[in-house]
Amino acid sequence: MPQPPNPQRAQLQDIARQLVVNCPDMRQMAREVAVDALKKFARSSLDPDTVYLHRFKAAQSNPRSFSGWEHRELPYQSLTLPQLVMQRFDASDQDNADLLGYRTGFYREGAHAGVFDERNEVPMAPADVLRYFWQIDFSSVFRQKMQAFWADSAEAFRSMAKANFLSKVVEACEHADLPEQRKRYRLLARALAGVTDWPPTLEQLQQTHVPDQGVRLHAFDIGGYVASDMLRAVLPDGYQVLYMPGEVTALHLFANPAQLYWWVLQNTNAADNRARLMAHFALSSHAENPAGVGLEHLIDLLFSNWAGSAHDAINLLDKPVDQDAFSYLRDAARQRMSDDAHFALRSNADLRKQMWVADLHAFTRFAGAMAAFDWPVALAAVGAGLGETGLSIDEAINGHTTAERQAGVIGAVLASLDTLFNATLLGEETGEAIRVDGEVPAVAEPYVEAEDEPLATAEDIDAQVPAPLRPTPASQRLATFETNALLDGEKPGVGKMQGIYSLADGFYVAIGDFAYQVRYVGELKSWVVIDPNAPFSFYRNVPIRLTAQQQWEPVAQGRLLGGTPRFRLKLWGRSDYAPPPAERIPTPYELLPRQQAQLRSVDDEQLSGITYRANQPHLEEACDLFRKLRSKLLNDAREYLSTVELPPRPQLPLFESNPAPKQILRGCYSRCDGVVIGECHAHLGSKRFLIDNMAQLRKQKVNVLYLEHLLTDFHQADLDAFNRTGNMSQHLRDYVAELDRSQATDSSGRYTFQQVMLTAQANQVRLQAIDCMASYRQAWLATPPGPIRQQMMNFFAHRVIAADQALHPSRWIAFVGNTHTNTFDGVPGLAELQGAIGLRIEDIECGLPVRFGVDPGIQPDQSANLAAVKCDLLLQVPIAPAHGVARTLEEKLRAVGSFSFTQVEGTLHMIHRSKDLTLHYTPIQRDGTFYYIDRASWPRVDKRRMPSLAQLSTLVTSNGLTFVPL
Repeated sequence: MPQPPNPQRAQLQDIARQLVVNCPDMRQMAREVAVDALKKFARSSLDPDTVYLHRFKAAQSNPRSFSGWEHRELPYQSLTLPQLVMQRFDASDQDNADLLGYRTGFYREGAHAGVFDERNEVPMAPADVLRYFWQIDFSSVFRQKMQAFWADSAEAFRSMAKANFLSKVVEACEHADLPEQRKRYRLLARALAGVTDWPPTLEQLQQTHVPDQGVRLHAFDIGGYVASDMLRAVLPDGYQVLYMPGEVTALHLFANPAQLYWWVLQNTNAADNRARLMAHFALSSHAENPAGVGLEHLIDLLFSNWAGSAHDAINLLDKPVDQDAFSYLRDAARQRMSDDAHFALRSNADLRKQMWVADLHAFTRFAGAMAAFDWPVALAAVGAGLGETGLSIDEAINGHTTAERQAGVIGAVLASLDTLFNATLLGEETGEAIRVDGEVPAVAEPYVEAEDEPLATAEDIDAQVPAPLRPTPASQRLATFETNALLDGEKPGVGKMQGIYSLADGFYVAIGDFAYQVRYVGELKSWVVIDPNAPFSFYRNVPIRLTAQQQWEPVAQGRLLGGTPRFRLKLWGRSDYAPPPAERIPTPYELLPRQQAQLRSVDDEQLSGITYRANQPHLEEACDLFRKLRSKLLNDAREYLSTVELPPRPQLPLFESNPAPKQILRGCYSRCDGVVIGECHAHLGSKRFLIDNMAQLRKQKVNVLYLEHLLTDFHQADLDAFNRTGNMSQHLRDYVAELDRSQATDSSGRYTFQQVMLTAQANQVRLQAIDCMASYRQAWLATPPGPIRQQMMNFFAHRVIAADQALHPSRWIAFVGNTHTNTFDGVPGLAELQGAIGLRIEDIECGLPVRFGVDPGIQPDQSANLAAVKCDLLLQVPIAPAHGVARTLEEKLRAVGSFSFTQVEGTLHMIHRSKDLTLHYTPIQRDGTFYYIDRASWPRVDKRRMPSLAQLSTLVTSNGLTFVPL
């Protein structure tokens, strides 16, 4: 329902738009410099993102080319022109500018081209561009714009940060399970914002307020690395609230430090969630530095005691914030932007220093640092973080245009304001949930952890926990870390180096009769035993300490050996989610278990009756039963659909501009309880939308996802087990993998049917099949006329959804093909049958803006005699299309650092193009349900267990390689 105009709201919306537009966008500024360079030196209007600087090891003379050279080899390094603007040429290039034209050049094709000559050359001399960059000094230009932004927008930023916080309090109260939780959130709002009226006025948002109500405010840190946009509030009863602006769930309530530690582990146990958490910390803190091992390695160390009650690294500084919370967030964001710019950009001064200092240290910056610095990170405090914009880590790094990213950021900030100013409407549903006026009710007694939690058995741990992290006695833990180092005759250090042996290849300690290699963790002022075969990795480690007798020993593993609560195993994939009991009554169209076993692998010819096998009477009997059930289903479907009285259609949510995903979902579910997502099965955008926004769906109280392709008779029992445990049976896993293969979905494993299912289960969204074998297997001897698949599936799915909602009423979402969403060829879609909204999601070319609105439909080729496809709404998502299979790996993986996954002689391998320009094959290992690779030369990847192939791909990508679909 449209809300009446609110002048305060409109004023804040204008402030938000201006804030986002004014915020300096490093990538767009670099593109503008690149455009100017192309016009100046090449007199070209090429898109700078399609112009590459390639570096080669050799060259051949070519009088036809602009440079006089050509290259018939793969480049060992490639940068787009905007990337070059930010990274600059190397110091060695400055010293040898006259040689640049020989082994470097600008080309219109990426590293895959193979031949680089006058046919794809951009006529622009690298030496000229180098000198031009010196004249501009892009780093200094960016800093000037950054300083101007903060001079003009500091107060607007602070006001918007406060508004975003209050909107998150509204959401937290709306979704709180217990009254005591809502009381604590209300107390927090009063203590930090000082707001007593709702919604707050612009004047109230501009006022500063020192925390009161007995609430103590702190920063959040891991090992002394302070998060740049997070706050930790300690309530009078000892509960803590962690505020993470920019995330789907921004407020997290913890009864004690143990719960906070456990939450950190849960949010760093895979590649993508760790990247999201680390995005809240300055780039310079991620990798090793002179003061310590860096945030990435520190997080690894947290897992050495994963079943313990706490870790010293969490809130090591315990830094108090004795000022207005939102002034602190503003100042922290300003410092973060400055620090990241210093870390990511090379200035003239940096290059001069690199050219003249004695040891000429290389600029060792972890992969993606420059690209990861983008203004969605800077604006997280005002509600525009990765989670709220609906962007994945990859999209945030590789987004194409400023317009795309601005649209997402503005949409996210405006969605936050919508929440704030719709609080009265929400209050009608949640009662006292959001009121902060009047007296704040007293909170409950402090939480005391239960002592009767069921303990995990040894079998549970062996089945769920990765091998390197399973609890073992100290002697067994150390066994795989033993070295052949000889300490006889060596003298250990004293003082800070007490008991430490310094050898040529590192530091060692003696424990018992063996020597172990160790590294010092400066942040924690402690030592850990490390893997001698991977000395730069902390994934496998054993923390040690000095005893009173000055002997080194492993630190005890907390409750690991004495038994750990079973619920902690969900850190490794086990679910403690208890979905509703499976009470579904089978329909009369489903096969019984005996027939299922006989028909599980039957082919279409035998199923249809084209072939007959007299020597398999039981199989033929099952096929005959299937054909009877299928005919009954078709007849019942036609009869029902010809007489059904459809429910009223819901009003469609429409917006003045392209909305954020959160606004789309909120708009739909404010009008009805169901949304039907329609897709072309080979497209990726629909799957990406579900995966990236599953947490938002859960916040909208969506409890169940209804899935086409999955069969109630063959798969629902496995789905029920998966809903409960998080473990997918091999039969179900194989079926879904074949579904992804046959539908040609994302070969990287990111946007697949399987990933949709895994993400739903992880967010406690129950999975329910809405097909059966009779509706799905269209293997007819003589195909009946008409749109029979739509008739049969829509009727059957409608029955399943209606019965399921009668047992477990809730909001829901369905994921089906385009022709099942709304009316198609005269057949009512699930949206019409259920009184729901149909949303078609369509892939569009990368670089185009996201579009949302009424679906204009797809008009088919008239000669094909096909019906038009038209849903209620259309969301167009820019995404890279799936690529066809290359003729050879050599052809596909041309660029240094490119990689992919493929089967080699029945074994899954990762193949990548190495710096030596050859293809390297690395077998992908399995540890239970986990995937990993053995590559000691990649310390941040080596032996690190990932819960899925998609997570392994993300891990490798985050370390500087580029996935290439095959």
